[in-house]
Amino acid sequence: MQLTGQRVLVTGASSGLGRALSIRLAEAGAIVLATARRLDRLEALAEAYPSIEPHRLDLTDVRAIADFCADVGHLDGAVLNAGITAVEPFVDGSNIIDVAMVDTNIVANIRLTRGLVTALQGGRLVLVGSMAGEVALPYQAVYSGTKGFIRNFGLALGAEWAGDISVGVFAPGGIATEMTDIDAMEKLKGQLADVEEVASALMTFYQSEQRYSIPGRANRMSAYAARFLPAPLISRMMERVFRSE
Repeated sequence: MQLTGQRVLVTGASSGLGRALSIRLAEAGAIVLATARRLDRLEALAEAYPSIEPHRLDLTDVRAIADFCADVGHLDGAVLNAGITAVEPFVDGSNIIDVAMVDTNIVANIRLTRGLVTALQGGRLVLVGSMAGEVALPYQAVYSGTKGFIRNFGLALGAEWAGDISVGVFAPGGIATEMTDIDAMEKLKGQLADVEEVASALMTFYQSEQRYSIPGRANRMSAYAARFLPAPLISRMMERVFRSE
């Protein structure tokens, strides 16, 4: 895919995978509409890469999403990457945090996808899911549920919109970013993927016509095994990984 002059939207671009992808797209000649809540970070990114356009966008703000979609103009592509998580026993969680997670990981993506249908005609839409959508993760019950939704939502749209908009779902495993730099993920620190490597894989996926991709050989093997092993067994195995000692 030729990226020079292409207009590509990236959500969650102020840090982590979204930031790394935005830089790659800009270096490849794309005009990147980078969105996030932290505008100061986006503006700093735009200073270093002039083809990056910073846009503050709160994905829990229904009006802000509607206004953005109405004004965005034609897009050659979009990567809906923004997401939040929480790792803790469900009963110790917060309804406020869980609702924010559903709003950010699911509802905002529904609103953006529907709002961008006209802008994206003939283009490429990538939804960033997670291995948490392949395997039910204890202590991340709500997050895992949201990523399971993204998997099925994206695959369904890929079939429904074939020939109009190319839709793909990119499902990485754990990545070493701000989101995973928490005590609950301490036991997995050595197993988290490098964000630059995952961004390279995402860039390749975005430029393809693939509908679904799990980057990393170990992740693909785990996903393959999950199709044959009983789901309750896999969840019990993951429970031991995330359980607080």
